[in-house]
Amino acid sequence: MLHDPLTGLPGHALLLDRLEQSLIRARTRGTLVTLVLITGPDDVLAAARSLRRNLRPDFTVARYGDAVLAVLAEHDFGDGSPIAELVRGLVGEVPLVRWVTSDGDAAPQEVLATARIPPGRH
Repeated sequence: MLHDPLTGLPGHALLLDRLEQSLIRARTRGTLVTLVLITGPDDVLAAARSLRRNLRPDFTVARYGDAVLAVLAEHDFGDGSPIAELVRGLVGEVPLVRWVTSDGDAAPQEVLATARIPPGRH
């Protein structure tokens, strides 16, 4: 399933594809990719709406797991912390926000593993 039925957002498989494509663009264009994972919002649907409504249209907002949302952003410079802070502000208090920035040299699974949410926090 490419889209999550509850939120209408891209699902896990589509997120992986977009991440792979973003990493290829980062390698070839010299840009960066930031992946932010958000776990435990009180209301996943409300958090998804807030992210979709308030983030740039070229950012990918996806449902990574049951209570996990993801934001994928391509940018020219920086460590991605402003994107992570923006996301945190849009979803309010959540137990965990993890993020990672890559220049495209890592495989999609490596990027996900680096930003992975520790076991028991899904």
